[in-house]
Amino acid sequence: MRHILYLVLLVFLLAACGGSEEVGVTATAVPLTTPLSPAADTAVTLAPSPTSLTESASLPATTHPRLWLTPADVEVYRAWANENNPLWRDGLQLLAERARADMNAGRVPDQDCGNIGYEEYPTEMYAELFAFLSLVDPDPAMRAEYTQRARTLLMYMMNLAAQGPASAENVVCNESQQYPPFRHPDFFTSDRDRARYHGEAFPLVVDWIYPALTAVDKTTIHQVFSRWSEEIITRGYHHPEPVGMVNDPQLLADEQQVRFAGNNYYAAHMRNLGLMALAMDAADDPHGELRHYLDIATGSYLYIFNHLISQDARGGLLPEGFEYSPQTASYVTQFLWALQSSQTPGAAAAFDHTFWSDFVTGYLHSISPGATEFDRDGELLWEYQPAWYGDAQDYRLPNFISSFGALGHLLTDPAALNAIRWSAIHTASGGETYLTEWVRNPNDFREAILYFMLLPPGTTPTDPRPAWPLDFYAPGLNRVFSRTGWDGRAAWFNYRLGWNSIDHQMADGNHFELLRNGEWLTKGRTGYANIAEGIASSEFYNTLTIGNDRPIDRDDSDWRIDLWRRGSQWNLVSDGDPTLLAYSTNSLFTYVTGDATPLYNSANEGATAVQHASRSLLWLKPDVVVVYDRAISTGEGYAKRWWLQLANPATVNGPQAISVTPGGQQLFVTVLLPAGASLQAVNNTEQYVEETIAHHEPMTVRLMTEAPGAPTAVQMLHILQGADGGATAVPATLLQSEEGLWEGAVVGGTAVLFAQTIGQPFPHALSYTAPANTTTHLITGLPLGSGYDVQIEPGAEGMRVTVQPGAQFQADEGGVLLIR
Repeated sequence: MRHILYLVLLVFLLAACGGSEEVGVTATAVPLTTPLSPAADTAVTLAPSPTSLTESASLPATTHPRLWLTPADVEVYRAWANENNPLWRDGLQLLAERARADMNAGRVPDQDCGNIGYEEYPTEMYAELFAFLSLVDPDPAMRAEYTQRARTLLMYMMNLAAQGPASAENVVCNESQQYPPFRHPDFFTSDRDRARYHGEAFPLVVDWIYPALTAVDKTTIHQVFSRWSEEIITRGYHHPEPVGMVNDPQLLADEQQVRFAGNNYYAAHMRNLGLMALAMDAADDPHGELRHYLDIATGSYLYIFNHLISQDARGGLLPEGFEYSPQTASYVTQFLWALQSSQTPGAAAAFDHTFWSDFVTGYLHSISPGATEFDRDGELLWEYQPAWYGDAQDYRLPNFISSFGALGHLLTDPAALNAIRWSAIHTASGGETYLTEWVRNPNDFREAILYFMLLPPGTTPTDPRPAWPLDFYAPGLNRVFSRTGWDGRAAWFNYRLGWNSIDHQMADGNHFELLRNGEWLTKGRTGYANIAEGIASSEFYNTLTIGNDRPIDRDDSDWRIDLWRRGSQWNLVSDGDPTLLAYSTNSLFTYVTGDATPLYNSANEGATAVQHASRSLLWLKPDVVVVYDRAISTGEGYAKRWWLQLANPATVNGPQAISVTPGGQQLFVTVLLPAGASLQAVNNTEQYVEETIAHHEPMTVRLMTEAPGAPTAVQMLHILQGADGGATAVPATLLQSEEGLWEGAVVGGTAVLFAQTIGQPFPHALSYTAPANTTTHLITGLPLGSGYDVQIEPGAEGMRVTVQPGAQFQADEGGVLLIR
């Protein structure tokens, strides 16, 4: 009955206002040659300061719309809404027809339970679309209709929410006992999903249809927004404390509070808090409550977040990984965009241009060189493969439009805007062919709006990657990316050694991955743990597990016991951060050394038996990875295991193994240290772990080496070689220096040596004998930039190489000496 009454009212309103036309609107196409919102200040303050936003931050523009677009922008977008623009004709217009049909049929709002999680027909999402269309649809009658639709849905929700939080779950909706709609006590706070899924919609609708709201409407909205804002700052997930403190270094004193600023709920609360304050005029906020909340959104939430991205997340990668960081980035950039479009003083200075530029660059370095065609549940789609990190429900590259759609109005220099637009068009699932499908049938209607606003009719961005370097390093999370090219057949390597102390991170310190010819030879086995155990443990990454002491006062069902049994690094409760000790890269190799020792110990759990855990790794481009590990415990009896994830089971023959990928490529693995070690195929996984593995995850089994006898200390040396089907492995043999301090391998014509002990002093002379056909020598673990003289003499067993301090050769910035 509700929707029938609405239709009667709608017909009346259309008859009353169908002939109106807004002043100043043109009907000709307007090309986008300048940014739609005020340009970002190119001067960046990397560390937050008390003046990052001025005290007048609560005095934005007084016109509407002002969030994400202005009256001038409306004219541009309305000109884009024509039959020659496929994003309008085949996308947004068809989505609008579907949304109208859903409302006409009563599915919206009748089938929205108004609860805190997923809803098939979220009322605010529909209201957001209608409010946007009320501005950009070229037909005045349709604009009037959309305005009324948006207001009807908005006030339906506001009038219910204005009744205040309910005290009991006394309503049945979709066969479930629930709180009355929009009155759940945590509806817009805590760690509830609906507020992050669609939270921007409420203030955007208010702003976009502001002239259509009555005084009574605005009073009701103000009441709801004020309550929701107070609930956010006092009960929101990991909200800043002390509550109300702004632009004060005391907010940064708790390292965990700063790191949790990278959490998706935290970022969503910041966006929602800020947009609600920006949406309403000062005249409708007579006592300044909402202006006060804007100061908290900028001076507390954004202040802490900007510190995070200038320190522990610098380099463009956020800490929660591919499952949630795209959302976190979208919430933050949507807020930053609103600050700029509303001309809030200090908005440009609050935008960290360096980080967000790195975010775009890091994104393209975090995906495979080329797209590969996959059968996605019966549909063939071309997709880029991500170097995934963090929790994962589905191993598929998420669509970043909710971030790119905002960043395209913040990073407005031509090169950055071109990269953003190219990424939005070409890297989403299905590529350019599916662009209009993403607009016509988005996961969230907001995505369709953002696509439309980002891409002018006829825009043809070019692939920016061929002009870029082949290597990328994100120091905040110690992520290293390296590739041999940007084409689909290029080899691609990545390595990680990040801190691990907040939600959705994994025990993956010193993990590495290798992709060849568009197919993973090895990568992490992604999944979504129940808490932080099982699939989140080190056993499912290409790293070491090291036995430890049992956590104190934990029963067998505790998730920490699961990590302990596996010898995993600790999620959430480790003793501290790892250290990337060395990194260098060039066209021949990429080299890293990382100390992960703190990740393996937890004084909080009484597990502190690991005295040292480090890895030195050298990727000989394109196909060989040499991995040298060091592990030391407080005594004997602590198991030390080396793990490698595979797509198909390996055929093992003592110290050697071969795994053939689904695409017919080969991965050869050889263990050279410790003496007497053998590889073991591990082809079974506990059922409860299997149930948490990500959909579409290509890795299914593992390969493991265990140090015989669980010694106190061990060095492990493994060689990985990728090859085409039918090829044979290049011989790999153990190589040790005469004084016994350096050891490694000869692979083909290349000798690689690693220091047995991190930071060990260089001897008077380092000597070793390599095969006569060795043409390249790589000695690692040296002081950065140190100089050496080299003497090579032929002998009966090969060539004898002697290295002494001198000036003939120089170690590079990673402490690698190249002799060739």
